[in-house]
Amino acid sequence: MRVRIVLKTDEMPLLYRHRIISLIKEALMRSDKDYKEFLYDGKITKPFTFSLMFPRTKEFVNKKVIINRNFEIEDKVALIKDGFVSLFISSSDYRFMISLFTGLKKIGSFDFSYGDCMLVDGKSINLEVKSISVLNEKVINNNFAVFKTMSPIVLEDKDDKPIIFLDDNFEKELNEIMDRILRSQIIRGFGLKRHLEFEPIKMSKQVIKHTLKDFREKTGKPIMYITGNTGIFKLSGDAEDLNMLYKIGIGNRTGQGFGMLEILK
Repeated sequence: MRVRIVLKTDEMPLLYRHRIISLIKEALMRSDKDYKEFLYDGKITKPFTFSLMFPRTKEFVNKKVIINRNFEIEDKVALIKDGFVSLFISSSDYRFMISLFTGLKKIGSFDFSYGDCMLVDGKSINLEVKSISVLNEKVINNNFAVFKTMSPIVLEDKDDKPIIFLDDNFEKELNEIMDRILRSQIIRGFGLKRHLEFEPIKMSKQVIKHTLKDFREKTGKPIMYITGNTGIFKLSGDAEDLNMLYKIGIGNRTGQGFGMLEILK
């Protein structure tokens, strides 16, 4: 199941993923507190992925972004001339999507900026939920599909080092990561039914700025740099596996807004 949430705002920092996570948490808390606490109590695999899309008329400018009282950076901010951005969320978990949908209806609006945190040139940003619509999901009936990334695919090895699509071990690591994720009881309870074959069609490397509270507290740094893979690729495997990956995203950090896919054919 996937939804599109239209949010009203005049600007949006590129350093947004941690606040979208907070929006999702707030929505779950409003509608299903027990489920929210279960999902975010410890390192539980998240059964969803998301992507924030800017309108074509956006313009990027450099502005001062105050992450919190300890960190301030100069970074790109999208000026939203049309006044709206689209948040796409996909999940295999019906309870998650119903709770999210209900919670967002209750919220109405969300403080992207809070206190003296995530201010842009000293000003706060508020996100108003204008609409929520359920999208038609495509169904994969073959043993392959051509995908386009809606958010970069992140693969990291056991030492948290990035793996890009040109690396010899990319396909091997992809299979190991997705097999492990699918074995989670909240996802499916068993691993891949067939080996995944990854064929890049038009792929490129992308470096993304990201921040999380735990990262800042642990490292004393304001942001992390994540290396991702973006573009168009062909993925072959079992149709049931491919449909599940389409719903939950692929790679690491899907619950942080990475690895969301759309089907081209």
